[in-house]
Amino acid sequence: MKKHTLLYFLFLTLCCAAFTSCGDDDDDDVSPNVSLLTNGEWTGSAIYYMGQNVTDDILAEDGFDFSKYTSNFERDGTYIDHYDDAPVVDGTWEYANNERVILFDEGTRGEHQVVISLLNENELHYVQDGLEYRFERN
Repeated sequence: MKKHTLLYFLFLTLCCAAFTSCGDDDDDDVSPNVSLLTNGEWTGSAIYYMGQNVTDDILAEDGFDFSKYTSNFERDGTYIDHYDDAPVVDGTWEYANNERVILFDEGTRGEHQVVISLLNENELHYVQDGLEYRFERN
């Protein structure tokens, strides 16, 4: 009887170990901010300058419709931006300054950075050259 009880508990322990190790481990090796940034496509929603929404002004003056601008960040450290479904720019990205800054294309002539002012499940806002770019998750 003791042998059957021991085998039962051994089998139960193995099953528990097997089921707990078979989960989705995609988020286990990255920070929450990496998960938020790389979990889908971001679509432009507004551009602000000195606290004022200038999205319509930019559209009227330059014909640039920010709602047609999308960004995709990948976990492998690459990104690609599109305008009206056509690729505009691609390269590499990484976090800097405790994941409050995104550094693009480090070590290249196109190296630049943006300061994140908001990042959650549905919104990404960052500041670059005095403009705040606001994106929403598709």
